[in-house]
Amino acid sequence: MHRSSAYHGNYASILDGYAITADQIDADVFYIADLQDDIAGFYSLALDDEPELDLMFVADHAQGSGIGAKLFQHMAAEAKRRGIPSIKIISHPPSVGFYQKMGATIVGTKPPTLKVTWARPILNLAIQPSGWIEDA
Repeated sequence: MHRSSAYHGNYASILDGYAITADQIDADVFYIADLQDDIAGFYSLALDDEPELDLMFVADHAQGSGIGAKLFQHMAAEAKRRGIPSIKIISHPPSVGFYQKMGATIVGTKPPTLKVTWARPILNLAIQPSGWIEDA
């Protein structure tokens, strides 16, 4: 996470003191993408009462390589496999367009807090059940 320039400058405070714990890795669906033995990105899907894409990061050197789309598609497939009907995403503002391109829709806004001093878009990704046929 700290390798992503998206969280430098104005957005750095959200990562102050943040670390991924072993308990989080055990509780969530956690997936890492590596590119030539280097971590290119990862996601964490929290399986709480309201499943949420808790974390998703792509390292700067992997931006534009398609890793983000592959991670997102993997997360959606994992949610579908588990029978999860929808995924909540509280987005980093610069990432909203990516999530919309991947099929998520804006459903609200999370107001600023003391630590996160900017509003964050809330999105929803509907997961189509197995056997779903879209209207033509």
